[in-house]
Amino acid sequence: MGLGSFYRYRSELAPAYWWLGALLTGAWLHSAHPGWWPVPILAAGGALVLLIWRPSWLLRRWPLLGRWRVRLWAAAFAPCLAATVAVAAVYGPTAGDLPTYSALAGFGLALPWWWREDRRRLTRVRLIRERFPETAEQAGLPGARMVSAQVGKWGWSGRVKMRRGQHYADAVSAVPALESALGSRVGSVRVEAVPDDAAEFVLRLVETDPHAQPIKWEPRTNSARASITDPVTVGIFEDGTPVTVSFLRRHVLIGGATDSGKSGLLNVILARIAECNDTVVWGVDLKKGMELAPWSKVLHRLADDNESAEHLLQAAVDELETRAEFLTARGRREWYPKFDEPQLFIMIDEYAELSRKGQRLADSIARRGRAVAVCLLIATQRPTQKTMGEGSALRGQMNVRFCLRVNEAPDVDLILGAGKLRSGWDTTGFDAPGKFLVSAAGLDTPRRGRAYLITDPDVTATATAHARPGSVADTAASGLQSRSDGPAEGPETTGAPPAVSGPEMALWAALRDAPAEGVTVGTLQTATGKGRSWVYKRLKAGQVDHTLTQPAPGRWRLVSPTRDHPGHGTQE
Repeated sequence: MGLGSFYRYRSELAPAYWWLGALLTGAWLHSAHPGWWPVPILAAGGALVLLIWRPSWLLRRWPLLGRWRVRLWAAAFAPCLAATVAVAAVYGPTAGDLPTYSALAGFGLALPWWWREDRRRLTRVRLIRERFPETAEQAGLPGARMVSAQVGKWGWSGRVKMRRGQHYADAVSAVPALESALGSRVGSVRVEAVPDDAAEFVLRLVETDPHAQPIKWEPRTNSARASITDPVTVGIFEDGTPVTVSFLRRHVLIGGATDSGKSGLLNVILARIAECNDTVVWGVDLKKGMELAPWSKVLHRLADDNESAEHLLQAAVDELETRAEFLTARGRREWYPKFDEPQLFIMIDEYAELSRKGQRLADSIARRGRAVAVCLLIATQRPTQKTMGEGSALRGQMNVRFCLRVNEAPDVDLILGAGKLRSGWDTTGFDAPGKFLVSAAGLDTPRRGRAYLITDPDVTATATAHARPGSVADTAASGLQSRSDGPAEGPETTGAPPAVSGPEMALWAALRDAPAEGVTVGTLQTATGKGRSWVYKRLKAGQVDHTLTQPAPGRWRLVSPTRDHPGHGTQE
């Protein structure tokens, strides 16, 4: 055991170091300041006060002090050290039987320190680190060494540096051999790339599966302020951190085999979207509405067959085109969701069942909808080229991709993208519904997560708590048509419910489509659902910046280059 071992095992030997330090401190006080013996007593009293008070900065620095057993041990160990220093300061560190009694007391109090489970785990991991070159040799990674290691709640992780010429992909291929060499259970070893060095990787061994039991659904506590502009939490990673994903102007793809938990994850995402007050959801459920019916209080439109799905998707295309014109007229390039100008989600369950026309419309939304916040949320089993439509660019437009358990390894690349399987994104071994890998901005390494378990009563409670005016349920309760079997009727000029367009765009669309003689303020109030003062304020602003004109008193329309500036128009 070399001198380096005294540093390497400094955590295990800490009680001995503290005891030796107490004797040395007492010796110094005895020779230089014997009258200072009350100082360590006062210091121990201060430590006891901190242990009882437990300020937040103390818990951040030493999280273990949050456990009562650790605080009880510290409350006994600190006075023992203080007494040793005080007695040594007065009588000297070698007086009488002081060294013997203090050593026995220190040893007795050190036993809980050494017996702690996390301490034993840390010692075991350090031994694994020291012997890792031999382990790597057995796993087919000769020359690899573990440069650092740390113990976590569910296992341990270490950073491994391989020889030059070896690559992270070699570590991915060696995962089964590493499991054997480490003597761990099947499926317990993870390898994660280190972005700044291809010859390094993070080796993670999960000793206790944190996803063995379902994770209870946790509704957002401050949902009154929730916004789709903020990332939302859909589950928990293996290390206990939340899976937070941004859905702002993002298309979402959920793929997985039967019974892999697609419906559960879809319900979690819908619940998070429902909690945001700047979103609107339309649904396409070709199982005759069976999956999305519980969300009828949240959905503004619901299609349950191909004909109504085509009408719904056509309305979505009309909406994105109108939004694009609106942004162009305002000199903007992106739609920023807010309460009265929300992001529109079109949720499509079992995309493969859509008709050819429906798939073409969805493809158009995928290519053009992001900037105007008209986004797709698609669930399917195998997003093959045939399933997603011939010549479809839809799969390539999916910005957020969830891959649950698949039966065939090549399906991983179909869902997450080419080359993902070779890079360690493998879900064929997932053994419980709701386990997934997610690929999105900022989530570019294969980290296993599990979605919250949201039960049918949870869905009902969430849909009721966040019910939307004008929803499918409201329409059905009014005795009107509850499904989107044709273009919407009424004062809207965009073919979409007022909640989708927002009053600003509804006003602009009504003025754009106004006849040559213009429209009245009353008509604009009906189109926007706003009061007279709100409408007049925006009309006056448009008149100042010369985008609006009054053909006659009390009538308004947008300025048209062909009608208001004939010289600049096209001559017949």
